[in-house]
Amino acid sequence: MNFDLDKQILIEENKQGPFELFSSWYKSAVNNEINNPNAMNVATVSTNMQPTSRMILLKEYDESGFIFNTNIESNKSREIESNNLVALNFHWKSLHRQVRIQGKAVLLSDKKANQCFNDRPRESKIAAWASKQSELLPNRKLLNKRVHYYENFFSNISVERPSFWSGYKVIPQYFEFWWDVKFRLHYRVVFNKNKKKWDKHMLYP
Repeated sequence: MNFDLDKQILIEENKQGPFELFSSWYKSAVNNEINNPNAMNVATVSTNMQPTSRMILLKEYDESGFIFNTNIESNKSREIESNNLVALNFHWKSLHRQVRIQGKAVLLSDKKANQCFNDRPRESKIAAWASKQSELLPNRKLLNKRVHYYENFFSNISVERPSFWSGYKVIPQYFEFWWDVKFRLHYRVVFNKNKKKWDKHMLYP
């Protein structure tokens, strides 16, 4: 078996730190994934120690962390409030790559939440007002009725951010870059935060 080509590509990319490597892979995903290259799984743990996860869209990222938006009265927000240690997972099937991230979720400032909200399409802003995220919905007509109500309410004024809508920045402490290789001899490159620097090592597949 000859993995020289895979190895050479990985060596070149592995000269980078975790954020640079993520950016490189993310750009490739934007150019190759058919739908939502910014889709990520967000895993949290409830107060009774039940892990839960869901797919969410990454809003933006930089070297300070990864941002996603949500209703802060939702189940995920209540779980984060009780335990702010979360895990993210990006899986780009077309690239045969995956990135796992672990860290702490911190509530966005009002200024940042406003900025994120203002970037949304008007219809999505209305949806944020209309949805009681994670609450029981007796029937779809009720949701449609709430959408219609807020469309009329904001018909002649700008849609402001509701107080229950914000988001979180996940400040990473751990990255794992996984790359599919034939015969399940995958590459796994890990970065662990050690004070102000990142320690790097590899794992067996």
